[in-house]
Amino acid sequence: MRITSGWLRNRRFEVPKGDVRPTMESVREALFSSLGGSCEGWRVLDLFAGSGALGLEAWSRGAEHVRFVEKQSAAVAQLEASVAALRMEVLGAVEVVRADVLRWLPGAFGCYDLIFADPPYDLPEAFSQTLAGVVRSGILAESGWLVYEMRGVQSVEIPADWKVMRDKAYGKTRVVMLKRESG
Repeated sequence: MRITSGWLRNRRFEVPKGDVRPTMESVREALFSSLGGSCEGWRVLDLFAGSGALGLEAWSRGAEHVRFVEKQSAAVAQLEASVAALRMEVLGAVEVVRADVLRWLPGAFGCYDLIFADPPYDLPEAFSQTLAGVVRSGILAESGWLVYEMRGVQSVEIPADWKVMRDKAYGKTRVVMLKRESG
């Protein structure tokens, strides 16, 4: 895979073998275009990180800090290797955490401008659990985005305190971009 824009544009990174489904380049380009193209100064959380494609893209586009959370040890090792290979070219801080996202979220801390969640497609309950964990931990900045990737045909119920900013299908992939309603 390659990074599509920013400091690391066209740099390649490895995708771990196994049950990892990295976000395709065309989807990443469309997603970041919807966000304004830059992540300058943002704090980013990449949940169910897998290959880290979304977080690496945000890092390349100027994110101040990126935290990856992934459960699979092989994916974590590959992601740490990718970060190490790219680190000298980017100034923002990066952290890779090996943890089960749905268990990690309730105790999470920090404040993130952008949270990516791209769980395995065979975890349909992950959508509601991820939203609940983000709310409970209070880690999404007031004007922050939650970008959730899922199977295109998956049906989800959006809680009343979330606003859908964009909901788009890219082939078999569906990306829902959400913000919390204030108040």
